[in-house]
Amino acid sequence: MSFDSILEKLRNERGALSAILLIIGIVLLAMVIGNIIGSVLMILIGGIGMEDLSDVNSALMSSEAGWWALVLGQGVISLITFIMAGIFYWRVVEKKNLSELNFRQLSDLKIIVLVILTQFCFMPLNTWFQEINGNMVLPEWLSGVESFMKMMEDSLAELTEFLTTFDTFPKMFVGFIVIAVIAGIGEELIFRGLIQRKLYKGLKNPHLAIWIAAFIFSAIHFQFYGFLPRLFLGALFGYFYLWSGNLWVPIIGHIFNNGFAVVMFYFSHIGVLDPEVAEMEHFPMSMVVLSAALTFTMLWLFRRIALQKM
Repeated sequence: MSFDSILEKLRNERGALSAILLIIGIVLLAMVIGNIIGSVLMILIGGIGMEDLSDVNSALMSSEAGWWALVLGQGVISLITFIMAGIFYWRVVEKKNLSELNFRQLSDLKIIVLVILTQFCFMPLNTWFQEINGNMVLPEWLSGVESFMKMMEDSLAELTEFLTTFDTFPKMFVGFIVIAVIAGIGEELIFRGLIQRKLYKGLKNPHLAIWIAAFIFSAIHFQFYGFLPRLFLGALFGYFYLWSGNLWVPIIGHIFNNGFAVVMFYFSHIGVLDPEVAEMEHFPMSMVVLSAALTFTMLWLFRRIALQKM
């Protein structure tokens, strides 16, 4: 099927290169503003002193209100960096309504069901990508880079473990809003709704646009040992957007992906699930192969149903 009709709708938008540079600039500026506001909020909620400002995260992780301070601060940072920056670009720079981010209306709820089923099928395969990524070893001449990445990964892992301690329902609920809803809406708005869109306009190749946007999406998280699974997940969201023509489809997929992890961690912390089951760190190869087959089947079905509505 030709997607020339989508390209036609992009003709009256700002050019690809200038748009991407502007989007990146606005996001970086919003990130600075968001980090300032978020940090002030974290300091106020966490109740830490001036002597702790050299290592705010460590101070908050040992503070009684530190979890709430970090989660709410991260939520504000994500809200400003992605959602507000994306809306600002689209409404002020492009001068368009938010509804114009969609090429088509979402008219069939079967699409959403397929998004969720596809992600369930994809989980074992993506866990395998995570294992491959985690076992990667760089050449000896890059040992310094590898040491730096491992140190950064360990630091982020410690923070992530602290933030995902959902041992009460209120924590799980707030975590779901911050980690699933705000992140899902904001990241899809920027990486699929804007960057993938502009890459498509410039390159005239939807697949290239999807994979480059997914690469940027994964790289921006600065987690080398989670790069591959995030890359493939970003590409999956990209195809959801391309074939459905509606940004809410990858947004719902992203919210489900992050939200499912939040709920699993919650069940683990309250003793409903075994921690090893909740973390889903390993699947047998037979399940990985089955996962790959089912994922491609579900994507084929999704594409067929979505394109029938075009």
